[in-house]
Amino acid sequence: MFDKTPELSDVEIELLHRIAEASGGHGSPGSERSFTEALRHPKPLDGMSTKALAQKTVNKTVRELTSLTGKTVTLLQARGKRGTFPTEDCLALCPALAAIAMEREAVRAQAERQRKLEWLQLASCLDKASLRIGAYQAHAERFLTTAAELMVHYFPWVDVKIVVEENRRRFGNSRGVVRENFDSDRYDVMLVPQDSEKKHLNYVYAYSFRVVGAVEKLEKLKDQHGVINIRKLLGERLLIAPLNSSSRQRVRALFLRAGADIEDGSVELIEDNNPSSMRMRAETGQGLAIISDEYTAVGGSARDFPYLGIGQTDDQHQEVYKVEMGLLKQPWADEPRHKAFDFVIEELVARENVRARAAAQD
Repeated sequence: MFDKTPELSDVEIELLHRIAEASGGHGSPGSERSFTEALRHPKPLDGMSTKALAQKTVNKTVRELTSLTGKTVTLLQARGKRGTFPTEDCLALCPALAAIAMEREAVRAQAERQRKLEWLQLASCLDKASLRIGAYQAHAERFLTTAAELMVHYFPWVDVKIVVEENRRRFGNSRGVVRENFDSDRYDVMLVPQDSEKKHLNYVYAYSFRVVGAVEKLEKLKDQHGVINIRKLLGERLLIAPLNSSSRQRVRALFLRAGADIEDGSVELIEDNNPSSMRMRAETGQGLAIISDEYTAVGGSARDFPYLGIGQTDDQHQEVYKVEMGLLKQPWADEPRHKAFDFVIEELVARENVRARAAAQD
């Protein structure tokens, strides 16, 4: 049946969609527009500049749909001096035409991305230098290891070196060992919190703090949305990252906003540098741990640990603390290997956005 079915071009699909939308919908008297009015559009369609040319597409569509359905299909109907208007059949095509147009746009975008990939693959073969990535464990687990794996998948000839720094401590004006090595040109790229930079960085992902502890304890503290307000942790024994680490500094700042200084001796603290160990100790009742969900032991777990809340929003929900991460690149990092890495980052960020939309709908 479909062997001899003619193809509808993108322009023809758009034309039919505009005509169908001109019908105005059921129960909307006066909102419909004539065939001629539907053709008057701010963005004219190539090859459809006249009513006669557009009519050819309509006639072709009518013939094929009549053949496929075995019923007489009409898309336009004359109404005397008022002109020619879309029919009920035409209106019925609206959802399918919209879906077809959306799918074709996705196919075009994928084709364009494939072309870009192929040129980057060719160019990166001529780039013999290494792609050097600096990371802390959290950044590697949450994002950069996956990025490196995708680089190996798309660009296996590029020498990708990801260095995970174990030293998380910061002293004085230090911005951390990874940043210091980046500033010394030892790394091409790294991840940083967007709020730590004056210049705009491309968004990569956002992380939150989770509260980890014995199940019974968490059930008592969390609200119906799975959030524990930071004030409820006052007076609790806390498992926390080492002194002078970025996480420790952020957690202290959050407690200061809640009216308490965890460094003045008023809160019992247990330091632990290993997120897996922190989780194990917290789940066995040794305290409550505040851990970034960048770590697989927390964010990648089948367990859904409560979020750390920092106050109520206008709709009385707890505001969840989030840190947005961005990709920091050397000013000179514009070689084929870096463009290949940008390509990979774009794909991973797109995946992140899909997950975020899905989570928002749950």
